[in-house]
Amino acid sequence: MLATLLLALLPMHLNVAAPFPRITLDAATVQTITPGVETGEYDLTTIAGPIVVHVIAIASNAPNVRLNSVLANNALESGGETISSMAQRTGAIAGINADYFDIGLTNRPTNVVVQSNTLIRTPRKRYALLIPASGTPQLAETVFTGTLQLGDRAVELNGVNQVPPPDGGTALITPAFGPVPASQDLTIASVELVNGTPPFATYRVSAIADNTVVQPPGYYVAIGLNAYAAAGVPNPGDEISASGDLSPIGLGDLIAAVGGGPLILNQGHWYDDPDGPSGAEFDVEIPCSGAAIGGDGTLYLIEVDGRQPDRSVGVTRPEFAALMAAFGAVRAMAFDGGGSSEVVARTPGDVNARLLNDPSDGHERKVADGIFVYSTAPAGPPSQLLAQPQIVRALPGAAVGVRFAAADAFDRVVDDSTPIETRVEPSTLGTYRDGVFSASGAGEGAIVAHEGAFVLRVPVQIVADPARVVIFPREPSVAQGGRINLRARAYDAQGYSLALPAALPWRASGGTIAEDGTLSAGSGDALVSLLLGDHLADARVTVGFHDESLVTAPSFMSVPAGGEGSAGRSPDCPDCTQLRYALGPQERAAYLVTSVELPDRSVAVDFDVFGDGRGERLKIALRNAINEEVLLPAATLDRTGWQHVDVHLPQNLAQPARLIAIYVIGANGAESIAGAIDVKGLHAVVAGTRADRP
Repeated sequence: MLATLLLALLPMHLNVAAPFPRITLDAATVQTITPGVETGEYDLTTIAGPIVVHVIAIASNAPNVRLNSVLANNALESGGETISSMAQRTGAIAGINADYFDIGLTNRPTNVVVQSNTLIRTPRKRYALLIPASGTPQLAETVFTGTLQLGDRAVELNGVNQVPPPDGGTALITPAFGPVPASQDLTIASVELVNGTPPFATYRVSAIADNTVVQPPGYYVAIGLNAYAAAGVPNPGDEISASGDLSPIGLGDLIAAVGGGPLILNQGHWYDDPDGPSGAEFDVEIPCSGAAIGGDGTLYLIEVDGRQPDRSVGVTRPEFAALMAAFGAVRAMAFDGGGSSEVVARTPGDVNARLLNDPSDGHERKVADGIFVYSTAPAGPPSQLLAQPQIVRALPGAAVGVRFAAADAFDRVVDDSTPIETRVEPSTLGTYRDGVFSASGAGEGAIVAHEGAFVLRVPVQIVADPARVVIFPREPSVAQGGRINLRARAYDAQGYSLALPAALPWRASGGTIAEDGTLSAGSGDALVSLLLGDHLADARVTVGFHDESLVTAPSFMSVPAGGEGSAGRSPDCPDCTQLRYALGPQERAAYLVTSVELPDRSVAVDFDVFGDGRGERLKIALRNAINEEVLLPAATLDRTGWQHVDVHLPQNLAQPARLIAIYVIGANGAESIAGAIDVKGLHAVVAGTRADRP
C-alpha cells in the first residue's frame, strides 16, 4: 500500500481547459510533505498574465494522516487568527482557510463547523467540506435535525450557536459562541450542564436571562417567537435535554466539517450554484481558495494568488473550476477568497508549517477557521536527508539560503548531532558555507550533502542570461525628492524564478538609483532600466503627488443596527462633519457612511479629526473595483484635540475604489464610551502633479 501512496499525486505540468487563459509557460515545484501528502506550486505564464497556484493533495488512504478543522482562538467569536498561527498552535503539517465570516466584527464563520466529532455550529443552506472517519471526503449541503426535551414536551431544536435561532425557533448556545447579543424577540434561559457532552447533553435552567442586554458567554437556550407556543417559558430548576444529528454524514462518523460555497464543479464540469454566495465581486479575477475531490478520492486544497499584476492576477470562478478539473477533480467548491486566501505547509526540511502564498492584503489576514492536515506517525530514527529548496536556480553573484536536515521516514525533521558535510560539484559553480550557496560561474551541477550513509544531491542551475526580467511595483510613484525601493524578478526559459544578486546594474534618468534599487527622485518623473544578460527591463516612476477634495454627505450607521448616535454638521465647526456615538457592549462600532469614488492612482486618504482622547480606534472602509470591502486602520484617538490622519492605501488595491465609511470602535468592547468626533478636510492623495491630470 505504501508503494501505491508514493505514486505522484500532483502533475508536473498542467493542461487546463478554457475558460482558463492559455498557458504559455508552466513552472511547477512538487514536494512530498509526508507519505500520501504533497504540495505543489505552479508558476504559470498565461495570455492573461502570471498566475500562481498552490495545492495540497491528500491521498484518500494516506497512512498516519488525519484532517480536522480549527477555529480562530478556539472560539466562534474572536479577533480572528491567521492560518499560520492556527497551524503552529495545533501542530498541523498543512492547511488552508475555509469559511466566509463576519469580518472585522465577531469574525464568526457563517456555515457549519464540526471539530473532532463535535458540532460547534449548525449549517446553513450552502455547501461544506465533510471529513468522515470512514470513506472519502464529501462536498455537500448539510442538514441538521434536533430536538429539545422540556419535561414531557418535545420541541424542534433549530440550531446550535445561531442567534437569532433559524426560522424564529429555538437554539442551544454554548460558550464557544461568545457574548449573546440583546434581542427583543427572544426568551433566553441560562442553563447549567448536568451530564453528557455538549452540545447534546442534559442541562438545568438556572435563570431566565434579561434578553434586552448582552449576556456573557455561557450555556443558554434561546426561544424565538415561532417557538413560544410549543416551548413555553421554562422555569428555574427545569431540565432540558438536547439531541441532534447531521446528514448526509452523521456526527458519529463525522470528524470535521467546514463551510464554504458555492459548489463550482460537479461531475467534472462547471456548476452555477444557486445558493451562492455570488455577486459582481466574483465575476472578475480574484485570489481564490477551495477544496476539490478527485475521482479516486484524493482531496485537493487549492489556492490561487491574485490582485498582484507582477506576480499573480487571480482567476474567475469558472476559471478556478477549470483549474480544479485539471488536477483530476470531479467535484469542488470555493472557500472565502480575496485577502482571506491563505495556504500553509511544512515543506521538506522545515520543522513547522509556513505560509506558502502571497496574500493580496500584503500580509496574512486573520480569518475565522480552516481545514488542516496532521501527521499521526510516531517519531522515528533518521532515514534520509531533506533540503529546502530542492533545486537552486540563480544568476551569477546571487546568494541563496539552502537548508539541509535529517528526517525520518515520514519526512519529519529529527534531532541529529551528526554533522552534515557538503560540497559543490563542479566547484566553479560557487561555494556553500554556513547555509548559504554563493553563485559564481554559469553552468549546471549540484550541492552534494552526506551524513553517514545518507546522500542528497540538490541540483544547481546558474543562468547568465535570463529569458525575462520584470521591474516592480508595476506603477511606482514617489514624492519629489523622495525615495522608493524598486525590485526586479528574472525568469529562465521554463518560467522558473531566478535568485538575483543584491547589487544590480540599475540605471535611471530623472533621479539617481543605487545598486539595491533605491531611487532618489528629482523634481520630475524618472525612467529606470535594468539590463541582465541580453534582457532589458524599464519602468517609469511618477514623481510627485497632489490632493483632490472628496465631497461627502454622510449618514449614520451602527453595528449592531439601531444603536445610539447621529451624523451631521458639527455645532462647533461649520466645515466639519460630526459623528456622535455610544460605544459599548451593545454598540460595537459607529459609522459615517458615505460613497465617494477615489481618483484613479490614489495612494492615500487624509483628513483632520478632533477626538476626545478616550482611546477609540478610527478606521476607514473602502469598496475596491471588484466590490470587496477593504478595512484600513487610521488612528487611535488617544489625545484630546485635532490630529492629522494619513491612511496609505495598499499598493495592490484594485482601483478605482470608493470610500464607503469612516468609523470608530471602542478600545475595549466592554467599556462604554459616549462621545463624538469632528472630521474635516477629507482628501485623496493622488500620484502625479495636477498638470499630469487630463
